Amino acid sequence: MKLQALRLSLLVLATLGSLAASAIEAPAAPASAPSSAALSSVPALPVEEILARNAAARGGQDAWRKLQGFQYSGKLDAGRQRPQADSQFGSPTISAKERRRERIVRDRELDSAPVISLPFQLYVARGRKSRLEVTVQDKVAVQVYDGSQGWKLRPYLGAGHPVEPYSEEELKLAADQADIEGWLMEAHSKGLQVVGEGVEDVEQRPAYKLRITLANGDQRHVWVDAQSFLDVKVEGARKFDGKIKPMYTVLKDYRTVDGVTIPFLMETSMPGYRDTERLVIEQAKVNPVMPAGGFGKP
Repeated sequence: MKLQALRLSLLVLATLGSLAASAIEAPAAPASAPSSAALSSVPALPVEEILARNAAARGGQDAWRKLQGFQYSGKLDAGRQRPQADSQFGSPTISAKERRRERIVRDRELDSAPVISLPFQLYVARGRKSRLEVTVQDKVAVQVYDGSQGWKLRPYLGAGHPVEPYSEEELKLAADQADIEGWLMEAHSKGLQVVGEGVEDVEQRPAYKLRITLANGDQRHVWVDAQSFLDVKVEGARKFDGKIKPMYTVLKDYRTVDGVTIPFLMETSMPGYRDTERLVIEQAKVNPVMPAGGFGKP
């Protein structure tokens, strides 16, 4: 398994900390993307009205105010199984043309290789606290953030690998995450600035694009479906392989759990990265009993 694929999958889970059963049936998607005329026909609404309708679609502010935390369990993608290495690949005895041909073949093999799916448990609580447990190679990796400090335990890196503190960049990213109700719920009371940027196509449906400016000046984008008024796409930026890159998460399969509506399927993509990483929630609990380790150092 590629470790960079697992790192991307763990970043997908960060979205759950800023979003949070009966299925909600979304209107059927059209056969093709909406035309420019269709997009322009969507009524221009004040940002305040979009936020109010979004809050109502997700269960209402009162329901979310009662929440202290979530427990999620399910499966996440962690890349694909690597094809067996060819002993001739990279050999100095083969020509550059043969090496390029072999690379094309191997890329095709990787595209069709089975996706690695890992079970996870994620606990999130107010104050941006989170505890993530992922089973990797029969070992449980743990990632914890207590609202100010964070730690990583990654036994798949080898026996005796120490618990590592979050890096400065990881601490900043964790601190910048939204609380459990997300960016849009009561945004102004949190000191966030929300500006409308028109209507765009998301998954063949029109959606209002909103730009959110945090107190530190960082910006995020959220797309709200023009019919259901649920969040359908979130844009962010993450440090990945030493560079800050944009990430886009599409939110699907919304369901209502104890009065609040949350997505059970998330698909995250990153420019330059081959696959879309899927995260499937199989069970969600509201205000659960937190694990014995809580949000302390593992």
